Amino acid sequence: MVETPRPEVLEALRAAKRIYRKNRTLTLVSHADADVWANKVFFAEQDGYLYGVIEQPRNGRGHHYQNIVRNPHVFFLIDRGVPDLFLQGEGQAEILGDVTERPERHILFRRVPEAVIFAKFFPLLVFRIRPTHLYISDYSEEWKPRARVEVSDDLFRLFQGPLKSSPRPWQAYWQAVRSFSFTVTIFAILLGALLAPVVSWPLLLLALVGGLLAHAGTNVISDYFDHRRGVDTWLTLGSSRVLLDELMQPRRLIAFGFLLLVLAAAVGVTLALLRGLPVLYLALAGGFLAAFYTSPPVGFKYRALGDAGVFLAFGPLMALGSYYVQAQAWAWTPVLLSVPLGLLTVAILHGNNLRDMADDARLGFKTVAALLGFRGSGIYYASLVAGAYAFTVLAVALGRLSPWGLLVFLTAPLAWRNLDAAFHPRRVDFTFLDLVTARLHFRFGLLLVGAVALGRFLPVVP
Repeated sequence: MVETPRPEVLEALRAAKRIYRKNRTLTLVSHADADVWANKVFFAEQDGYLYGVIEQPRNGRGHHYQNIVRNPHVFFLIDRGVPDLFLQGEGQAEILGDVTERPERHILFRRVPEAVIFAKFFPLLVFRIRPTHLYISDYSEEWKPRARVEVSDDLFRLFQGPLKSSPRPWQAYWQAVRSFSFTVTIFAILLGALLAPVVSWPLLLLALVGGLLAHAGTNVISDYFDHRRGVDTWLTLGSSRVLLDELMQPRRLIAFGFLLLVLAAAVGVTLALLRGLPVLYLALAGGFLAAFYTSPPVGFKYRALGDAGVFLAFGPLMALGSYYVQAQAWAWTPVLLSVPLGLLTVAILHGNNLRDMADDARLGFKTVAALLGFRGSGIYYASLVAGAYAFTVLAVALGRLSPWGLLVFLTAPLAWRNLDAAFHPRRVDFTFLDLVTARLHFRFGLLLVGAVALGRFLPVVP
């Protein structure tokens, strides 16, 4: 029979659980004889155990490994750099084995996907800590004395029962759609709508729903076929990882993807009935690009045509479609102003392909990055980013965009840092070029759409 802990102990354990949930790194301290080693490592908690990876012993490295083999008693500190809610602990560490062979790696990678990049380039070992003592300091709401908890077997079992973190069913679906990428759709649709003479907010909302459903469905189906073709492995960073980390079965994922596309199609048909057949034509063109981006028999992504498809889908087609929904007319302005957004969206994709081009080439798949090689890919990336700014200047010069549009140059420092990284192989990997390019797209897109709104409601008077 498990003894019920005192209320203050249970409160301390709940605080420890919050600390585990809010942090992704811990400072690990190992020691043996006179050798002490401390550094930051990624970690994830499951059932009370702390899982992470450390370097294998080689060329003078592997200090933690050597210490833990001689003395498994370790110390650790988990904090976020602010002394308001943090945890110090002791425990028994265990080396589980090579990261390439141990299924426990998924416990870490589900929580910290970016840890994959270290596993890709360094020989790593999976370790596990069974905490024996926890010292919890919680000053987040009021001052409390530090709680000291000796983690007996009974208390440890609480992490596998009342304190166990069970993922909710919807979380895997939300992860599968990769919602962090939705801003590329939102900005393109907002841009087209705000350029129309009159904006209908209900129609704009409907267009956003349809566009986001289509985007989500494309992401899900792309994951499915990448996994099926062997493109995505446990070392892949660009996917949602719901299949790689066994959060969902392939059949359920592909069914979910088709459901999203069917719902997107229903929204497209509704808009076409309300605003005319041209909306349907544009939706069908976008749907074709979405459906066959990775799926057979076309698979644009694998034939070095993915960049062109992404540019059209998340640039001119989406912005022009949004404009037509509002104005029921064709115009060149939404096409011209969507080019910068389309170019930066392709730059995000290219950042991912640049990191993965060796894997793609090994599998026989062609991407623009694989065709150009590293140096050519750097030049191509620079052209995409520079092109976004050049087309914005052109739009201002032609009078298609108000001078407010020059606000996008506030993002130039970030763009310059990305350009510098694109010509250095290790910086492409460890700066996560695709993610920092997505950050650039977000800031650039926010300023561009904001400039269109300002030009509409607060025009610059000469």
